[in-house]
Amino acid sequence: MKQLKTLWALVAIVTLGMSAQAQYYYLPSTTNGNPGGLNADSEYPVGGGLSTTWTSISSPGASTPQWSSINAVPFAFNFNGSAVTHYKVSTSGVLTFDTAATTPPPYTKAALPNANIPDKSVCIWGLAGPGANDIIVKKTFGTAPNRQHWVFFASYDAYGSSCWTYWSIVMEETSNKIYVVDQRNSCTSASFSIGIQVNSTTAYSVAGSPNVSPLATTDATPADNHYYEFIPGSQPANNLVGNAVTTADFLILGNAPYTVSADYLNGGANAITSANVNYSINGGTPVTGSLTGLNIASGTSSSLSHPTAWTPSSVGTYDITFWTSNPNGSADDVPNNDTVTKQVVVVSQIAVRAPLIEVFTSSTCGPCAPANTTFTALMGQQTAGDYNFIKYQMSWPGSGDPYYTQEAGTKRTFYGVNSVPNAQIDGGWNGHAGQITQSILNDFKSQPSFVDISGFYYVDSQTVHMEFDIDPMVSTNKNLTLNVAIFERSTDNNVKSNGETIFHHVFKKFVPDQTGTMINGMTEGQTIHKTMNYTFNGSYTLPANATAPVNHAIAHTVEEFSDLSVMVWIQDNSTKEIYQSFELTQSAVGLDEGFMPKVGLYPNPANSWITMDFRGVKEPQADYRIINALGQTVTTGSFDLSNSRTPGVDVATFAPGLYFVVWNTESYHGSESFQVAH
Repeated sequence: MKQLKTLWALVAIVTLGMSAQAQYYYLPSTTNGNPGGLNADSEYPVGGGLSTTWTSISSPGASTPQWSSINAVPFAFNFNGSAVTHYKVSTSGVLTFDTAATTPPPYTKAALPNANIPDKSVCIWGLAGPGANDIIVKKTFGTAPNRQHWVFFASYDAYGSSCWTYWSIVMEETSNKIYVVDQRNSCTSASFSIGIQVNSTTAYSVAGSPNVSPLATTDATPADNHYYEFIPGSQPANNLVGNAVTTADFLILGNAPYTVSADYLNGGANAITSANVNYSINGGTPVTGSLTGLNIASGTSSSLSHPTAWTPSSVGTYDITFWTSNPNGSADDVPNNDTVTKQVVVVSQIAVRAPLIEVFTSSTCGPCAPANTTFTALMGQQTAGDYNFIKYQMSWPGSGDPYYTQEAGTKRTFYGVNSVPNAQIDGGWNGHAGQITQSILNDFKSQPSFVDISGFYYVDSQTVHMEFDIDPMVSTNKNLTLNVAIFERSTDNNVKSNGETIFHHVFKKFVPDQTGTMINGMTEGQTIHKTMNYTFNGSYTLPANATAPVNHAIAHTVEEFSDLSVMVWIQDNSTKEIYQSFELTQSAVGLDEGFMPKVGLYPNPANSWITMDFRGVKEPQADYRIINALGQTVTTGSFDLSNSRTPGVDVATFAPGLYFVVWNTESYHGSESFQVAH
């Protein structure tokens, strides 16, 4: 899961050989993304996916450091208080406005200031450009007077390391700010000297230089980017910078009251020891409180919790506005960055989340074999229906897996995956598929879901018929995507070079395609019913490798149609978060019979006993598990349905609150909710 990382100290380290007045200070980013949000381009090599709107200013293959061409700054810009108009860039990661400089800095980095660095320079020193894809490009974003000019080191090397990394130096119009943006990274031990060198005696470095480690992951989107913001002038004394409201997105009405909290960065020079905190709901009367005994050092972040809790009056959507005032008993020196807002949804009930694990693997990938063995063992320890997974066979290393499909390739691009084995959990965890632990799974399972999915499918010859319901428990106007994927439970014809002989949950086809089906908002209590089908065309084919993947218009790669299954999930494409997943139940009956077993629960709320009505399930046994609202298992058991179709469970000792029954038989599984009230 991509996590916000604790960043370095705020105050710029000023290294002086003689007395000098500081002209810059810096703030580390406390949220992921690009500064200002102007640059939304994906981060790929030149000619390998990077937008063609970028302009190359250097040549690849620089085995020794080289200067780029001289380029114009496309707007008025000041460096250290003086106007500059042109720049050039070294393949060692140094941009200089001293275009007369002759010798480019060496690839070996050092602390700033340094005699190898020209005056008027911005440094990501330690980059290197010897590779065939190592190219520096430029592009301007935005409109006057708020443009940004980006100088992007695309698919660069880190000197002394066998890895690739992506960074940018950004000049901002009007503000004269300079940003160093950490964008994409495969390095595990690389580090850099990051900062601004005014001259041979004065520099402003990021704390930890010359050994600042990258923070970005392998994601090719800006979603995981971090940056350092160099600001002209003197640092204000007292400045709390709002990051985000941290109250949960969804709240259960019955669990109120709730603490209203937000994350703040101390952007001032002084440590923060006290402050007023304020919030309002839907623009209503402000609620003010005082926090004392704080100790927020300059350049660090802290969560501030309001001393007065909030009790929502009813279910619905609420806008929370949170702001600080009077840090250290004084006026905030920069009051326009004090306020953060968030929309939360208050609901009456929640659903049990079934996290989805999307695995990227290949039969030509040596490390994938042990990773898949470990992953399969972990999944074998889980209760059926608690977690779902699907595997996309990839087109590398080498010639790739024969069961690679172009649709699977779009998922790789969507998540920015560039190494296998890889796994994405609910669109929020990105890592090695063999390193998933039970603790990681539990973290995702504990997150509430506010949409339920149930349904079934059946296979008729080469056609897969699907019918399912989406049951929202909240109303939302978010633009969500419904993904439907057909997969084969096990395959063995795609054996290649890594020693694996059987492959599990192998993706075959998206329905209707990889873009999914848009859901433009959902209304609480209004079921969305979907009926879909897909016919695999032609006959079975086994591609020689991934260079010529199956053409679904004329052929398929299904080994056994009786072994097909269907995964359904709801996803927010903008954040990549998956809200719910469900593996459709295989039915022996057709859609015309319309059979989908449902278990009734009564009385609801229950006091001492809850009865489960299995009269719609014509099977001899059912297993069950009861979970509380925190996702903790309270009790488990089995019912002999041949004796009674309406068995019950003693809930007299259950604490009052919301519970879920997760049940399964040989052919079906599902979940229902109930309340306990004594």
